[in-house]
Amino acid sequence: MKTVIQNGMICDGSGHEPELKDILIENNRIAELASPGTFAGAEADIIDASGKIIAPGFIDVHAHGDKRKLRFRDRKSVLLQGITTEVDGNCGNSASCIPGECEGFSWKNPEEYANLINDLNVPVNTVVLAGHNSIRQHVMGSCPARPTDEELRTMQKLLEDSLSAGAAGWSSGLTYFPGKFADEEELKALSSVTAGSQKIYATHMRSEGDDLFAALEEAVHVAQAGSNRLQISHLKTIFPRNYHKIDHLLELIEQYRASGLEINADRYPYVYSSTRIGQVLPAPYDKMTDISEQLKNSEMFRKEITEALKNSPRDLATTILISENMTLAELAVQNGKSIEETCMEILMQSAEQSAAYLCMSEDNLKRILALSYVCAGSDGISCQLDDPESEGHPRAVGSFPRFYHLVSQICSVGEAVRKMTGLPATVFRIPERGFIRKNYIADLVIFDGEKLDSKAGFDRNNLLPCGIDRVIVAGKTAWNAAESEKIGHYGRYIAVN
Repeated sequence: MKTVIQNGMICDGSGHEPELKDILIENNRIAELASPGTFAGAEADIIDASGKIIAPGFIDVHAHGDKRKLRFRDRKSVLLQGITTEVDGNCGNSASCIPGECEGFSWKNPEEYANLINDLNVPVNTVVLAGHNSIRQHVMGSCPARPTDEELRTMQKLLEDSLSAGAAGWSSGLTYFPGKFADEEELKALSSVTAGSQKIYATHMRSEGDDLFAALEEAVHVAQAGSNRLQISHLKTIFPRNYHKIDHLLELIEQYRASGLEINADRYPYVYSSTRIGQVLPAPYDKMTDISEQLKNSEMFRKEITEALKNSPRDLATTILISENMTLAELAVQNGKSIEETCMEILMQSAEQSAAYLCMSEDNLKRILALSYVCAGSDGISCQLDDPESEGHPRAVGSFPRFYHLVSQICSVGEAVRKMTGLPATVFRIPERGFIRKNYIADLVIFDGEKLDSKAGFDRNNLLPCGIDRVIVAGKTAWNAAESEKIGHYGRYIAVN
């Protein structure tokens, strides 16, 4: 089976600017790249890419699709952004590294999870990280104590098994349960499993604001105890009182890079973050795993939390409760109550409800997106184009079109594409992807560079991104704008050895 893509501007993922060339695909690989017209007369399917850019399939290095792709196997929210490979298992949460079940499927180990992904033929490729939170929860439950020697050895073995099965590395989420209970020594002991390898450590750091520099230092120490390779998840400085720290933060990163530590990062192109509403709680309540039950059972505790929320680390007034698409300030007015009491009642319902936080700077965002070592990463969880009941951050449907739109203006078209393709493939050591090169797997996206963008918001309007023409996975069309209801399922589990 042969396919020729002709008359398009090839942006090969290296950072070079687009160049007019034709591509010959044989079976699932790029067979040749040549000047326009070279393959005229070839017995092949022809795709005319006139006026379009042809890029390697986009790689989302910060995905959370581990179980979502078992529930919603079309992955439209991902595929329609031009993404052909997801790196799952971020922020310490990973389905693949421990026994699990979802939608009637079950797996006992990482190999069985990989086989399941291949058997289901989801539309996009899957790379995994082993999640520290998931491993700790499996071994210790919600226990806040340090692990015993035996528990630590069990956690190390689970990590070893996952890495041996092809996980690209491991991740931590140190603001989430139970990861926030882990001290640096526990993390370093786990990291030691990767010593002498190229397996990456990706971390949602313990702080991205008030204790940012201490959190960075901890992340560096953990990486140095292992492979000496660090990925900072969704690099940012949160809260206005910390925006100025961007200068020193970037200086520190450059110093560590110059010293020989390999540091890279990822970022989504939005200034709203999104996570559980429980993140509004100040210390010491932020480490309570049963906050909702305690609120339901004690009027005195409800009053205590209402008062404590006056010292929330988040800006309650601008916080959006995603299920309502309203800020807490708007909900408070609607209910005739204070913002703190409104928030307390939401926490009482469930501290796991999704919220969005206006906590980042537009100027800092642009500076971070321009950094040569920053990849695109959606941090997307919801599947809004697959699941009509899904509520979530617009980054789940618009991160990559919006990232391209911003970075192509800040830097260049070639650099924007590199950050979405070649750079993530190199950082996460994803074989035969990320570049348009002879003999590489033909994962490609064809798009209109003038139109590629996303206007999605929290109101669930404009969910479809603009500008994507065709997505090709392993040499076959997985999605085509001209036949938008058809989805091709050609993705595979990619082991990173």
